[in-house]
Amino acid sequence: MKNYIDYPFEESWLKPGKKALYGVRPCDAHSLVLLDKAIKDNDAYKEKRDNTLIIVEGCNMPLTTCFCTSVSSGPFSNSGADIFMTDIGDCYVVEDISGRGTEYVRQLNDADSDHLLPKEETAAKSVGAIEQRINFEGMSEKLELVDKLFETNDTWQRLGDHCTNCTRCTSVCPTCHCCFVVEDVFEIVCDHFGKGAKDFDPCMLNIFLSEGLTGDKPKGHKRLQRRLMDKFCRTMKIVGQPFCVGCGRCITNCAENIDITEILKIVFNMGNKTARDIGMHNDMHR
Repeated sequence: MKNYIDYPFEESWLKPGKKALYGVRPCDAHSLVLLDKAIKDNDAYKEKRDNTLIIVEGCNMPLTTCFCTSVSSGPFSNSGADIFMTDIGDCYVVEDISGRGTEYVRQLNDADSDHLLPKEETAAKSVGAIEQRINFEGMSEKLELVDKLFETNDTWQRLGDHCTNCTRCTSVCPTCHCCFVVEDVFEIVCDHFGKGAKDFDPCMLNIFLSEGLTGDKPKGHKRLQRRLMDKFCRTMKIVGQPFCVGCGRCITNCAENIDITEILKIVFNMGNKTARDIGMHNDMHR
């Protein structure tokens, strides 16, 4: 980062070496594609990203809380993968997706029909096991329609009444990336030294959304509201898809059993009803 207080700060970070992430799940690999769009201008992120090989393993046994197929992903999506592996029981079928893993994949034995058919069957079975289906068509518009309505009739408060802001959901979410920039400036002898750091500061933490560092902290349902509006409304307009990969971790890790998919279904149904009511109102006044 470069900031100017009394003197300039110079950018510095540990230069990343080449590395590989092995056994990455498809939902997590897809999250990198979304993060690329959100923080593409961050030089430190970009350099680390460019120096990291992403080796993805297909998800043979998705959990009941997964809804990845609803958000442009899936248990066998290769989005964000450099190398993709499928476990077919006695071996792996390995594919070079991006071209960055060619030198490694070419060292392996060639696959034949005895490998490729089980691979396709495994993928189809896994996709069929995804029970959660959420219709995101027009979701951002529906959220905008119901947001103020939910404020007026306390729906947001009822939906998020049990939220304690424990931060479990944001801690396990692969796409949450909000940061709070902390600058610590100190003097040693006659020379100046400074440090600028970014701390993870998602919407469930205290500093986030407060009026400055000393302002009133929002209540639980306000934070939940902001989280949903950001992921499924504002970012959809920016990147054209929800900022969510459907991993379901926020559901399985929530201490209060808040299910984001149930809230989204309520929003979708209420949005449809509100849109119909507005349409009927306009027809009556033509």
